[in-house]
Amino acid sequence: MFSDALRKIALGLSICVLMSGPARADGSPPIRIVSTPNPSVLPLLLAMSDHPDLPVRLIPARNGEEITKTLSGADGLVSMTWVAEADRKFVPDLKLVSVDYWRGFFMLTPKSLHVSRLADLSGSNLLISGPTGGGRDGGPDLLFKAFMKRAGYDPSTHSEKTVRIVLGNRTIPVVRRVYPDGDFRVYYLPAMDAAKVLVSRAKLDDGSGNPAESRPASALFMADPAASGIVMEGRMEGVTIEKSIDVQAQFAGDSGWQEGELPLGGMSLSSSILSDPVRGRDARRIVEAYEQAAEEIMAARGRPFRMMRVASAISDGVDQYFGQYGMRLPVMVIAAAIRNGDLVYRTDRKVQDMMPDLEKFDKEVIGALPPESPHD
Repeated sequence: MFSDALRKIALGLSICVLMSGPARADGSPPIRIVSTPNPSVLPLLLAMSDHPDLPVRLIPARNGEEITKTLSGADGLVSMTWVAEADRKFVPDLKLVSVDYWRGFFMLTPKSLHVSRLADLSGSNLLISGPTGGGRDGGPDLLFKAFMKRAGYDPSTHSEKTVRIVLGNRTIPVVRRVYPDGDFRVYYLPAMDAAKVLVSRAKLDDGSGNPAESRPASALFMADPAASGIVMEGRMEGVTIEKSIDVQAQFAGDSGWQEGELPLGGMSLSSSILSDPVRGRDARRIVEAYEQAAEEIMAARGRPFRMMRVASAISDGVDQYFGQYGMRLPVMVIAAAIRNGDLVYRTDRKVQDMMPDLEKFDKEVIGALPPESPHD
């Protein structure tokens, strides 16, 4: 079943298998980069496939908590840009060196609901996901709250309780958060479970103790390529799921990037590593390979044979690095997300050229920036 493949997608993007990195002739250690489950890691996987001798060690982090535990012993991070900002409190000299992930967040809804704006979901159940956990207060959740503010709602006040959701033969505890401004009722589930809930129209416990008050989810806040996979799964199950709200379009008005795009994710490295004569050279080589891979992904669009090679390399990379966890990223899902233009990587905008718009965006998503900007 495709749902099984989708479950593996969600999990597959959640951990990067710990790698020792290639042996170095000069004895210097590889650059240690932490990656959480985000689409910005896909070009790095392709770069590592294209360049087996790339001096990089990929360190797994399931969620923000694991970033906290591992980042202090690492040299860099591949993440959402605002996550890198927040994590500078653990690595103060962390510097954003490349922004490559520019498009991929959408609100998925059944087509029958005719949703075109956030206001259409007032009073509805919404799903927000983390690949292996609920994702509460994680990168996508922070973006959702910024999205709420852009739509004119106040996300600062909310109530929470834990409810129990029945999924097949399992009953799982889920945090349910209610935002009174807009009456948005958010359930935090792992992506694999959230996809099932949305497609199956399973009813969600509202915590009242009255089953008659339980209603299905109306929307799922999700990033590509998993979003494209969910649309495909819905089609296979006879349910038309659409990307009804383009999250990127809700942040229009900044001049540092194209309309319909946002500086969503990229690579950050320690300034001390960049300034080291030997390791700085290695770091720059990794950044160059990373950006070349992002360009390679985009160049495959509209070229079937190149698309197959790129998507297969990424899929094989997920198998290689994540296979011990039973994780997969199907070629057809990668290809679909790139082909439909909803997964976009770009490298033509350099970090320094996006100031002050990038700082403005970061502040909007996470609040005040750390005392010293990592974009200098």
